[in-house]
Amino acid sequence: MDDKYLLSENPQVVATALNKTVADDRASQTKEKARIGQRYYNYEHDILSNRIFFVDDNDVLREDTNASNVKIPHAFFTEQVDQKVQYLLSNPIELEVEDETFKTYLEEYYDDDMQLFLQEALEGASIKGHEFAYARTNNKDRLCFQVSDSIQTFDVFDDNGDRKAIVRYYDKDITRNGKNVTVTHAEVWNDKEVTFYIKDENKRFILDANRELNPRTHVIARTDDGQMLERSYGTLPFYRLSNNKKELTDLEPIKPLIDDYDLMACFLSNNLQDFAEAIYVVKGFRGDDLSKLRQNVKAKKVVGTGENGGLDIQTVNIPIEARKTKLEIDKDAIYKFGMGFDSTQIGDGNITNVVIKSRYALLDMKANKAEVRLRAMLSWMNEMIVSDINRRFNKAYKASDIKVTITRETMVNENDIVERAKNEADAKKVIVESILLVAPRLDDESVLRLICEQFELDWGEVQLMIEEQEFTSGLQDETDPVEVGAIDGTVGQVE
Repeated sequence: MDDKYLLSENPQVVATALNKTVADDRASQTKEKARIGQRYYNYEHDILSNRIFFVDDNDVLREDTNASNVKIPHAFFTEQVDQKVQYLLSNPIELEVEDETFKTYLEEYYDDDMQLFLQEALEGASIKGHEFAYARTNNKDRLCFQVSDSIQTFDVFDDNGDRKAIVRYYDKDITRNGKNVTVTHAEVWNDKEVTFYIKDENKRFILDANRELNPRTHVIARTDDGQMLERSYGTLPFYRLSNNKKELTDLEPIKPLIDDYDLMACFLSNNLQDFAEAIYVVKGFRGDDLSKLRQNVKAKKVVGTGENGGLDIQTVNIPIEARKTKLEIDKDAIYKFGMGFDSTQIGDGNITNVVIKSRYALLDMKANKAEVRLRAMLSWMNEMIVSDINRRFNKAYKASDIKVTITRETMVNENDIVERAKNEADAKKVIVESILLVAPRLDDESVLRLICEQFELDWGEVQLMIEEQEFTSGLQDETDPVEVGAIDGTVGQVE
């Protein structure tokens, strides 16, 4: 069934369409990649399901449960996502407007919860390829924002490719007929209202009869006298924040590298455990089969031999250096292609800020791409916030008057900053002394201009201050000229 049926005004048609579209969305390749990204962010790597096999004496492939099987996920992806989010949003978003009252209203919206929401939205987009922002009105009649999980949310477009609706679905445990069951709920949002659906006992979507109003407007409230108030935002209260143009997760370029690093590191641990002791070369073995020999050597450290048997002890040289080199290659590639910042390269603290900045170059590029899309979402949010402010306070503010500043957090060498400032001050001192040395050969105006240039002063203002100082300097108390007739009233006489 085509998605356009989700735009029908007939709830039964929409309910029928939801059965297929929700199932298709769950099974889509995009959502599967999003789930993989979410799994890796939570340290649930493929290495955790690693198994070791061997071929027994009967040429049958069996799992080796006696062999060491270390499973350690290395959280490079988690680190890089957190790096990106904190690099951009560790400092609060700053807003600039000329009207102080307007700024006071905005600060009510841009609180700690807003900063948390922005971090969660950017984090979700990085992990899953895109994330949805959802606007709602809280119990204080103020607009606020939260994240709608993109794994359980999707757009609905019309034949012209314009987004006309949003479907959000989720599973919830309820008691039905005395049994605990998991039921899927679905919400269909458009620019005016929202309709609620639920799966019945036959696993088919139907209108949710438990909702008091269904469909209902975006915002509802009940007054003290029981009167129901309703209103709509006039637009879809959802925004799709994309991670990049193709909505790829930040994991996709580096997942094979992380899997290879996990494998190399874990099998190095396996080798160290399995070959910590010597290998026994047995001649004339009297046991039943080699599998039993392997178990005896590993568990009992004892093995029996025949009449002409013998035992040679062999040691194994584990290629540790080769594995360490491969791990370093993988690690460098993970930070390079993941466009992350490798903090282990900082050194002993004596590296200059120029070097530090160069090591932030890749992370800076990734943050630039994210910031463009983040600012687009902030513009959408500001439009809704200003509309809410105008409604609440009967104002006529414009979102275009808001200037948004995002300050990134970078590591710096404080000693380098102090040393650089000292060098600049010393250089300026030498220049000023040189100017004063040649001052006798120059006019006062030229000397003053040169000094003002060094200290970035406005020459005109300094000149005016000097002239005022020259006019008032040297004057003593009670030296102002006496007005005519001030003493005896005689015109033209001063005594």
